[in-house]
Amino acid sequence: MPEKINVLRGSCVNIPCSFNVRGEFETNLDDSCKAYWIYSTSFSTENAKLKPTKEMTGDLTKKDCTTTFNNTRLLQSAKYNFRLECDNPLKFTFTQAGVDISLIAASPSPTLTPSTLEVEEGASVSLTCSAPAPCWSHPPALTWSPNLGQSQETLQENQDKTKVRTSVKNFNASHLHHGNKISCTAVYKKQDGSADVTAEASLTPDISYSPKDVQISISPSAPILENQKVTLTCSSNANPAVENYTWYRADGDQETFIGTGSSFNVTVSKVKSTFFCKATNELGFKRSSNLQINVQYSPKNVTVSVSPSGPVPENLNVTLTCSSNANPAVENYTWYSADGNQETFIGTGMNLSIKVSKDRRILFCKAGNEIGVGRSSSIQIEVQYPPQILFSSHCTSTESQLNCSCETLGNPSPNIQWYLNGLTVNHSKCEIFNETLNRTILRSFFTLNQPHKKNYLTLICRTVNSLGSASQQFCVSSQQISTEHQLLYPAIISILGVLLLALLLCVFFIRAQKSPCKNKGHLTDENNTVATSQPLTEEGNEEPNTAEECIYANADGLRGAENFHPANIAGPSSTNFPNSGPNHAEGGRKKSDKKEDECELIYSNVNWKMKSKKKKGEKSLDMNPSARSYLEEEKCTVRGVNRKSVSNAVEMGGLYAQVEPRNMRKEVGCEYAQVKFKEQSAMQK
Repeated sequence: MPEKINVLRGSCVNIPCSFNVRGEFETNLDDSCKAYWIYSTSFSTENAKLKPTKEMTGDLTKKDCTTTFNNTRLLQSAKYNFRLECDNPLKFTFTQAGVDISLIAASPSPTLTPSTLEVEEGASVSLTCSAPAPCWSHPPALTWSPNLGQSQETLQENQDKTKVRTSVKNFNASHLHHGNKISCTAVYKKQDGSADVTAEASLTPDISYSPKDVQISISPSAPILENQKVTLTCSSNANPAVENYTWYRADGDQETFIGTGSSFNVTVSKVKSTFFCKATNELGFKRSSNLQINVQYSPKNVTVSVSPSGPVPENLNVTLTCSSNANPAVENYTWYSADGNQETFIGTGMNLSIKVSKDRRILFCKAGNEIGVGRSSSIQIEVQYPPQILFSSHCTSTESQLNCSCETLGNPSPNIQWYLNGLTVNHSKCEIFNETLNRTILRSFFTLNQPHKKNYLTLICRTVNSLGSASQQFCVSSQQISTEHQLLYPAIISILGVLLLALLLCVFFIRAQKSPCKNKGHLTDENNTVATSQPLTEEGNEEPNTAEECIYANADGLRGAENFHPANIAGPSSTNFPNSGPNHAEGGRKKSDKKEDECELIYSNVNWKMKSKKKKGEKSLDMNPSARSYLEEEKCTVRGVNRKSVSNAVEMGGLYAQVEPRNMRKEVGCEYAQVKFKEQSAMQK
């Protein structure tokens, strides 16, 4: 029999009980025996007895006096003793064995075993929750919090025959359990219908574990600009506490140590903005995840791409694309052309379509966002085009040497070939030097010694690349070279004699001795005048047309209109033309010493007529010559110097012509002339 039992008011209670009698009374234990519980030694008082029925007690004949009271209203807090009364001499009160019954309003608290929990993470843990069960038919219900898995419940008997409700919970310790209360709750139901009563027992486990939940925080957290300083803080959950923190910069698979401490100051950039930290205690370490700082910066790596790529033909449309790396994204793209330090706006948008030309414009783009603007490097689109000969090409000549230069522009890089009197010139016969100014401009120098030995020279510069060709013709006569120097010596002597007179004479002679072999595009030099034809543009790699010849009309400068006479027109060797008329045609013709010099001088007599009305009786000129037999000239006389411009020159050989002078009025400054030519074949008859 237990010494004490706590009884919940309104609930039942079981009092475990057993007894013994002396041997002589064994036979008196029969069905007439009754059990009584008295809480006073005064047996005469009826209220001092509890009279349980047979259903409430055990088998008395077997000395089992266990009693169940379903209504605790019959009980009061007191010490009760068991009394046995039989319908025979066996009547006895067991005063040596009694039980203290305590009526309580709150249920007794359950018991947790063990009462404290200190283990490392991962250890196996078993917790037992025990709650007294004074009423065996309605034991308390046990629940765990938090729910750590399955549990096993049993109703066990103590040594004093009382019973207890137990629940066993098995689990593996986790860092999640550390510091979190684990409780067991007992719920008692009452038989009188009143509210259930609960009681709770709990413990707080102490779980040791390595660092968990390692995280990085950043301050300030607002949008961060490139090169701004920020503070990084590393935090973690660990037991025992973290001993040290280390910081690293991540670059792909490479980790670079940058510092220690729970906080770290760093200057961020767009290319070095990934960080992580490690937290360590005596049980291990843990690495944080990578922190990618959202660094805002102006556009970087601004580049221009061209489609189609590579060299493109002239006048082709191409698309330019501007791209960059920026955060936030680029808001606008602008396009410019550059000329030295000057920038010219040409358009907007990520893509720009333009038509390319050989001027090789320098282009670039700018990309802008709310942070700033980035500029691309300048590009030049490689444009391919046929070659052309530049106007800087020219010739200069002396009595001993002829020097010519030919400059050509083209892409792909062109080649230059010289032709002298229709024949290809190589380095063995003449001095030729080529100079590459850049990948598209080529300059070639041609030098011919003793050009006066040749009666007449026709020199052609021809340039070729894969897209086409172009030619330029230079014409010079040997008579020009000798005449210029013969007239230059007296001028020098005159300058030494009389300064003023020499200056006037020098101007006069220079103007008078300008080369009559002129065509469009003629070039002048301080030594002499060399006539050049217009550049001849050819397609493909055909040989230049050597049949094309220059037209020469060599004449001394005319004097004033009042002294004008046909005899004043100089020939190629500073001599007068032969008398006009067909009888003198043979005497005026000059032949070259060598057969290959086919460019011959053309001697002409000029029929002049006044701009005013023709007088009566004057002989009319033939105004209807054939297209191959004449060319028209406009001739202006200014202070005795003859300047002329030739139009509509036709391809001709060396021809003779007659000049029929006409009377001219002194005040007239401009005259018109018609030149009549005869075919060479006709004159040779």
